[in-house]
Amino acid sequence: MNTTRLHSRTLGILFILPFFAYGIGTALVTSVLKEPVNLAAVAGQRTPFVGGALLLLLNSIIVVGIGVLFFPILRERSPSISVAYVCTRVMEAVLLLVGVVFLLSILQLGESAQGQTTPELVTLFKLLSKGNFWAYQLAMIILGAGSVPFFLSLYQSRLLPSFLPLLGAVGYGLLALGSVFELFGLPWGVLFSGPGGLFELFLGGWLIAKGFRTVTPSVAVTPSVAA
Repeated sequence: MNTTRLHSRTLGILFILPFFAYGIGTALVTSVLKEPVNLAAVAGQRTPFVGGALLLLLNSIIVVGIGVLFFPILRERSPSISVAYVCTRVMEAVLLLVGVVFLLSILQLGESAQGQTTPELVTLFKLLSKGNFWAYQLAMIILGAGSVPFFLSLYQSRLLPSFLPLLGAVGYGLLALGSVFELFGLPWGVLFSGPGGLFELFLGGWLIAKGFRTVTPSVAVTPSVAA
């Protein structure tokens, strides 16, 4: 299978971009959402809040692009896994978008509060924040669970050095496990997401610099026998 350099470089860039889009977007949003709850402050910092939400939205678009660009790479070898990986990325994006909706609802809540911070509004604020938390963790569970078989299939394809897909399978497996722990109240998600995050950066750099291998199926040659 011949994968063009432009294709692999684009895929590499898409693996690196979410690190910045989601990281900066989250930093902007969390800089506004501080404890104790101050809805007036949220409404007064609309620009950084919306800017962060837009970066989170961009991240959702990028992850779908990763699935779409990876689809033709393994389509011939593992069509079902390729389709499943695209679906994984789409479901991840949808859940992350749900999280963005929760965040924008917090902004609307702050603007509607008109400077008031009643117990009812604080409770609603916390519910919306928790909704964003759950949406993110579920997205990471789906991403991790769907990526493990994909990278194991990529390992079998020999399109990348064997250590890379194996690191990816382990990293995404840990990512899913960490999110499960988070849902049960154990704050281990950041620790378990580290290997997967570093893998994505490394894979992105590898694809930009070296791309995929060209794997030519071996052809058995049967010598002709004179009668």
